[in-house]
Amino acid sequence: MEKNINIKEKIISTAKTLLKEKGSFTIKEIADNCYINIAAVNYHFGSKENLLNLVLQEVVNKLKQLLTSAIDSLPKNSANEISIERMLDLIYTYAIDNIGIINYLFLNKEYQSQNAQILIKEFFSDTPFTRDIYKRIAESTNTEDQETLSVKYMLLFSSFAIPLFIQILGMKSENDILSLKEPSFKKKYIHELLKILYE
Repeated sequence: MEKNINIKEKIISTAKTLLKEKGSFTIKEIADNCYINIAAVNYHFGSKENLLNLVLQEVVNKLKQLLTSAIDSLPKNSANEISIERMLDLIYTYAIDNIGIINYLFLNKEYQSQNAQILIKEFFSDTPFTRDIYKRIAESTNTEDQETLSVKYMLLFSSFAIPLFIQILGMKSENDILSLKEPSFKKKYIHELLKILYE
C-alpha cells in the first residue's frame, strides 16, 4: 500500500515538474521519468485528464494556501495595504515560478474547459476564500461599490498576465523570462499596481 502511495506521489510530482518546465507532458514522459510502465500511470489515475485535473487543482490550492497564510501571518496592526502588497508579491512570484502550468491553465486547448473551470471555481466564484479577499480589498481601499471591488480583485490577480502574455508572444530566449525575475522589476510592477488599486 505504501509503495502505491509513493508511486502516486512520484507521478504527481513528475507531472508538476514537466508542466513547469515545458507546459505539457505525455503519459510516456511520466512513465519514463518515474521508471514505470504506461499501464501503471493509467492504473493510478485512469487517464491523463484525471492526472492533469489533480495536478492543476493542487497548484491552485497551493496558491490559495500561500495567500491565506501570508495574510494570516501579518501582525494585527499591519496596514491593510501591506496585505495587498504581500498578495501581489506572492501571485507574481508564483506565476513566474510556475509559468508552464499557468500557460497550460490558460492556453492549452486539449483540456481548456476543465482547466478554466478550476480557475473560475477557485478564484472567481463566491467562496469563503474570494469573500475574504474581497473584504480585505474593501477595507484596504475604502471601496464599497461591488463593481469597483470586482475590478480591483481582477487587478490583484493580473500578476498572471505578464508571464501569460510572454508565453503567447513566444519567448525569444531564456533572458526574456529571467528579466521578469529581477527583484527591481517585480518591485516596480507591484508598486504601479498598488497605485492603480489605491487610486
